[in-house]
Amino acid sequence: MAATLTEKTITGAKPKAKPYEILDRDGKESVRELVLRIQPSGAKNYYVQIARGKREKIGSASAYTLAKARIKAKLILGEAAGGHDFKAARRQKKVINATTLESYLDGPFKEYAEASIAGHRQMLAGLKKNFSFLMPKSMTEITELDLAKWRRKRSDVSLATQRRELTNLKSVLNHAVKNKAIPGHQVAYYRVKGTLTDIEITRKVRYLTGAEEMRLRASLDAREARQRQERASGNRWRAERGHAMHPEIGPLQFADHVKPIILLALNTGLRRGDLFGLKWEHIDLGRRQISKVIEKTSHSQRKAGRKPEAALLPLSAEAHAILTQCEKQKHPTSQYVFTSPRSGGRLDNISKAFHGVISAAKIEDFRFHDLRHTFASRLVMAGVDINTVRELMAHSEIKMTLVYAHLSPDHKAAALDRAFGGVP
Repeated sequence: MAATLTEKTITGAKPKAKPYEILDRDGKESVRELVLRIQPSGAKNYYVQIARGKREKIGSASAYTLAKARIKAKLILGEAAGGHDFKAARRQKKVINATTLESYLDGPFKEYAEASIAGHRQMLAGLKKNFSFLMPKSMTEITELDLAKWRRKRSDVSLATQRRELTNLKSVLNHAVKNKAIPGHQVAYYRVKGTLTDIEITRKVRYLTGAEEMRLRASLDAREARQRQERASGNRWRAERGHAMHPEIGPLQFADHVKPIILLALNTGLRRGDLFGLKWEHIDLGRRQISKVIEKTSHSQRKAGRKPEAALLPLSAEAHAILTQCEKQKHPTSQYVFTSPRSGGRLDNISKAFHGVISAAKIEDFRFHDLRHTFASRLVMAGVDINTVRELMAHSEIKMTLVYAHLSPDHKAAALDRAFGGVP
């Protein structure tokens, strides 16, 4: 006798190699059109047969009890009898959802950004964070009053930051108009204007002092020692119980990716995204160099109609030693230098570990990006000319590098001395 739907058969239904179904034939409470479909993955979903060859999904068995599924099935059958077009309703719902800021951001714009915008991850995350209250709204209903509310919330950041955030929002709305997802939007002419009461917040170039760098390195070493000790302790526990052992961490090995990625940022000035995207094909240890298309620079090159070119970055002695050790420990199948321990693919976040190391080192007001500032600052204060610093930083324009020029107050006087001779 074929199984019929009961709470017991639903709970006991096990996945098989192919999908199969259980019909509702259990007494007078049953709805003959109700079906439970079990997938090989173990997923169990209710469907209701509304016509020959036509079904409507009710939902997961984890969300619906059998009694509720029967009630829902009867409602759907009643709508079908009244001529309701479920397919047309789904299309309409899809159109409505696609016009909300969040749905468009997660759908068409995300697809576009991944292909065209170098810093798309940070951009999308920033939009969701800074305009969170606008996410459920239709893009056509976002008004200048909404943006005035946003400005009040963001009054603690600089005008430049506010303008950048507004530009990002408008790029989403304009993309939706261009792709005919919406006919237009109401904030095309909204501008972030400075007033006499605005305080222009400028962040100074933050870089590690010599003492801070020593504390950072000591903090990294302490973290490594702690992980070695924990691994050894864990293996002793496993050995006592006959469990499989984890590989020991050798004295010259890195415990994980945190120390090498931080020190490599300090030695190369590469941005976090470029370090996450660093592949072994980009590295030539024999020539002591990295050859990689820089994500942010490639975006400006594409906008200018040029093919992105790889930046050629020499490796310092420490950077070379770090990558040499990383090669010895590299993942057997991943192409990335720094591999995600969860997915085995590209690493995407080290924030928690980084902040832990910085906190332990008692370093305040310091971001991962400030390692890049430290790299540039060291070069400038060592007397390296500003154009060479630009090349090593892979800046597309010299004006981006000039923010570090003030760190070498003697360079102008030195230039005059070279040109006209020093003071007699």
